[in-house]
Amino acid sequence: MPPLKYLITFLLALIPAAVWVSVFIRKHKLNPWMVFFTFVGGILAAQLILLYKGNWDQTINFLFFELNLIDFRSSISSLFTDAVWGGLFVFLGIAMMEEFSKFIIMRSLNKNHFRSIDDVIGLAIVSALGFSFYENMVYFNAQWGSLAGGDYALFVISRITIVTMVHMLSSGVLGYYFGLAHFASPVLRLQHKEKKRHPITDFIKSILYMRSSDVFRDEMMAIGLILAITLHAAYNFILSSLIDFSPIIVAIILALYFFGGYALLTYLIKKKESRVEMGLIMDEV
Repeated sequence: MPPLKYLITFLLALIPAAVWVSVFIRKHKLNPWMVFFTFVGGILAAQLILLYKGNWDQTINFLFFELNLIDFRSSISSLFTDAVWGGLFVFLGIAMMEEFSKFIIMRSLNKNHFRSIDDVIGLAIVSALGFSFYENMVYFNAQWGSLAGGDYALFVISRITIVTMVHMLSSGVLGYYFGLAHFASPVLRLQHKEKKRHPITDFIKSILYMRSSDVFRDEMMAIGLILAITLHAAYNFILSSLIDFSPIIVAIILALYFFGGYALLTYLIKKKESRVEMGLIMDEV
């Protein structure tokens, strides 16, 4: 029988993930198997990232070849004389790896089953919850016995609330913009019907002679990736910079991410264009 600590840390990581899944997709008509495999995909993404983080600058020996990993943190930091800028770009690199891994697995599993932007946002959040579940479980086990009771409780609470929300917020925002990109043609038709203008799309189209839907798709993907990586990296960077500041300032930053993140995700899910079944738009517009 496994030690009691593994059962406790498993539940500490699983319960909040299950609660958040029910909060954000309770009204969705998503296939339960899609939700399950996307959650497992998020776990796989976290395993890959933690494997890489745990073997910085190491050589992994396989049967017929060796894989030499590179500690990109020192490589990036060496490019900057200012430690602050070096730290910022390191956090951007870590955020990029985590967001891309969550996104690419979610997209690969579900790209043929999306019916609406709402579906994409919901499954992106599920992938983020799988990622945070596994990451939390690993960190809860690692800190078990190393922190005093009160400090450990504070550590657990911060990870199952704020850190989990950071993962959901970043992935949910990327999911929204990927949804716009995935349904670029019907979204543009719907928005043109509502007299919405896209000056950047129109300008690039006129220069490169590309289809509006292709330009719009690339534009939305670029915006989504930039926003997701920035939101994630900014949290890590700001928190590391303010760690010695007043607890009140830190609490304000955390509250903005938690409540602001929840409000933004709720807003994106409830947007009209997110709720429309895109398979029907082509006939309606």
